[in-house]
Amino acid sequence: MKLNGVCIVTSDVSRLAEFYKRVLRTEPVGDDFHVSFEGKNLAIWNPGDKTPKTQHMILMYYVEDIVTEYNRIRELDIVTELTELVKQPWGVIAFSFNDPQGNGVHFLQPIVN
Repeated sequence: MKLNGVCIVTSDVSRLAEFYKRVLRTEPVGDDFHVSFEGKNLAIWNPGDKTPKTQHMILMYYVEDIVTEYNRIRELDIVTELTELVKQPWGVIAFSFNDPQGNGVHFLQPIVN
């Protein structure tokens, strides 16, 4: 079994698409009801009146250079609660922030000994 990707359910596809376009540096493909980001395993969907009540999740992305990504996200000036870089006991350096809908976004880099 292989995870196909993550789909964020929202009533505002355009808002989240613009946010993730800047974070992922990838143009979304789609319309006001559904977009996807090629190669990123992420989609955003507005199911209309069938929107579920619980929508929060954490998206985790491995990156090659955590310091460069941290500085890039900070300079975008689109997140309000950016954590500091933290060395985690399970072998990664990470930072996190929330998207406009409150979903967590974590960037991680494995610590190489």
